[in-house]
Amino acid sequence: MDTPHSSIRAFAAVASGYWTAPGYRAVAWSLTGGLVVLGVANVGIALWLNIWNRDFFNALDKRDVGQLMQLLWILAAIVGSAGVAVAIQLHVKRRLQINWRSWLSHVTVQRWLNSGRQYQLGMLADEVDNPDGRIAEDIRVSTELAVEFAQSILQCVLQLFTFLSVLWILSGTMPIKLFGFEFNLPGYMVWAAVAYALVGSLFTYFLGRGLIHAGNVRQSREADFRSGLTRAREHAEGIALMRGEDDERERLRGSLFDLRAAWNVQTRGQGNLSLLTSSLAYLAPIVPLIVALPRYLGGEIALGGLMQTAQAFSSVQWALSWLIDNFPKFAEWRASTDRVVHLHMALTDLEESQEMADEERIVVHPPAESDRLVMRELGVARPSGEMLVAEAEVEIQRAERVLIRGKSGSGKSTIMRAVAGVWPWGRGAIHLPTGNITFMPQKPYFPVGTLREAMHYPVAPEGITDDVLKDVLHKVGLDHLRDRLDETERWDHILSGGEQQRVAFARVLIHKPDWIFMDEATSALDEAGQENVMKLLIEELPETSVVSIGHRPGLELFHTRELTLEPGADGTRLRSETAKRSLGDLYRKMAAASRSTPRDPGFWAHVRANLLGR
Repeated sequence: MDTPHSSIRAFAAVASGYWTAPGYRAVAWSLTGGLVVLGVANVGIALWLNIWNRDFFNALDKRDVGQLMQLLWILAAIVGSAGVAVAIQLHVKRRLQINWRSWLSHVTVQRWLNSGRQYQLGMLADEVDNPDGRIAEDIRVSTELAVEFAQSILQCVLQLFTFLSVLWILSGTMPIKLFGFEFNLPGYMVWAAVAYALVGSLFTYFLGRGLIHAGNVRQSREADFRSGLTRAREHAEGIALMRGEDDERERLRGSLFDLRAAWNVQTRGQGNLSLLTSSLAYLAPIVPLIVALPRYLGGEIALGGLMQTAQAFSSVQWALSWLIDNFPKFAEWRASTDRVVHLHMALTDLEESQEMADEERIVVHPPAESDRLVMRELGVARPSGEMLVAEAEVEIQRAERVLIRGKSGSGKSTIMRAVAGVWPWGRGAIHLPTGNITFMPQKPYFPVGTLREAMHYPVAPEGITDDVLKDVLHKVGLDHLRDRLDETERWDHILSGGEQQRVAFARVLIHKPDWIFMDEATSALDEAGQENVMKLLIEELPETSVVSIGHRPGLELFHTRELTLEPGADGTRLRSETAKRSLGDLYRKMAAASRSTPRDPGFWAHVRANLLGR
């Protein structure tokens, strides 16, 4: 764990770019300058009230009704000015908070959702749990409280210097006798305020320093509990079908127990701290009067001077007691800033892993002039260093259709991730071909939105009309969705697994990529559905290269050659390639498969069936 100083500096390094970012810095500096000006104005109003306090109590002591009435009008002006200044300051402060949070959230999401970092983070950085919670909640807490602290510290500093001078003038000198020595102490109330606040701050720090760690642990437990609830909601069907409610309840009960334990630790720390802070709160209005009482009883100041001195003492005491008043919030802020900093440090580690020496990672070369996908001495490893696939040598030509088989856990899917550039762990090189590459995972991703947007994802191609979309849906066997293009739904919840995979094939037919990598992309389809979509790829995209990862029978029918991953001493190895299957042989097998499928009864048979109501 970093020291507080280094942690705060790390957060400054992460978050201070808001004041230099193009498009943000002008507004950032304007709002910051506005807070400074309003802070000065508020301290000026407080000084005005301090002087009014002296005049009011002096007039009250003299029973001067006329001056009292005049001072009441001045009080109205002070109250009105303070109300306007505080309201404007609140608007400026909240504007700065939301702008800073928006910038930091945008930059963090930009780093997180980039080049597969969101995937790699879960594989590599186990200590960075719940990055979504860190972005949504910890960035909010860290920026909001940072602005509040900056504003209050500025207010404290301005108020401290302003009222120290007032208190120094009002204090006079105090004769002190100590160990036989006698001397006059100038500004004795200033020293009394400093000593009072210093002692209180030291006790606050020692009693509450454990709150920082307790707050960090509690926020982690809160995030774990939210994550468990989210998983239960997202996998509601699987839990219901497997009757797993009891197990999920136990898991959530365990998370809640951990949360409660962390809460209790934090409560004990806050309770210990409140013993001190509550006592100091009760003493706050009394101590200034006790300190100023000798001068009043000695006739050196009038009643108004006593009240002015007490108020100035309280203002100095408040400024010096910032830590006492804000330590619980400071502990919460430190915990959130730590979590934000650790997230960015983990992302930095991932980014730097791409800059390691070529022999320490998988190097993915961008497309050059070649129309081939080439893997040279490719070794795919786990993040821990354990080898999955050793020394793969593969060349795939344009328009080839290659099937990769192997047992579960042999590294088939990891090869696809390495080609996609999201799996850097291993060694060797991958030379990408020219053209567009599309990856089809086993579970397709569906953005929240309309079915049209889901089919266009990630980028809407040009010239795609509704008729084209409906025709594609018909081809993949989703006629019942043709009239629902503009409906906004959670399609990943509404559609079955097979329907989702059919939509994924519809996307491919719309985008027409040059290369397709499929990872068990037909696993949720029946044999007829698999045959239909694979035939569509061959008929609609004859020049597209296809690399399939799968183990279902019948897939070999639609590929020109196969590669098999077989276990070895230092990881699985790709078995030497089988003889290439000619396209003519492929089409002959497809023709044989077509003859074995039910034939379309024809147009007149459809008409006859409709007339008979069948």
